[in-house]
Amino acid sequence: MIKDLHHFFKNVMLRLNHHEWVLNLKEGHDSYCWINQKRIDIGMAYEGDLKQIILHEIAHIDTAKYCNQKHNPQFWKHFGYLVGKFLKTDLDENQLRHRKWCSNGFYGIVYSERK
Repeated sequence: MIKDLHHFFKNVMLRLNHHEWVLNLKEGHDSYCWINQKRIDIGMAYEGDLKQIILHEIAHIDTAKYCNQKHNPQFWKHFGYLVGKFLKTDLDENQLRHRKWCSNGFYGIVYSERK
């Protein structure tokens, strides 16, 4: 599985013309794109499709220069394009939840009636 993930990463990066990047598979849930170090860390405990989280972090490479690593609409559009192109599928449940909570956020005003 680890070899497959490295192979997938290298193929995607070559097709996107991103050179000299390193994939670091590590323990835990957290994943991150380190633009200055040209390194992507992937937490192997991620509960969804590991290839999707790899593409998620790769999507930051092309969108971070405009949005400082944020998950804005341009990021999600580019990420969705990458998932469709390389995995021929839609975003998994974890990515959909991430988009919902981190991009739009939820705001609520609660009014209580005093009795």
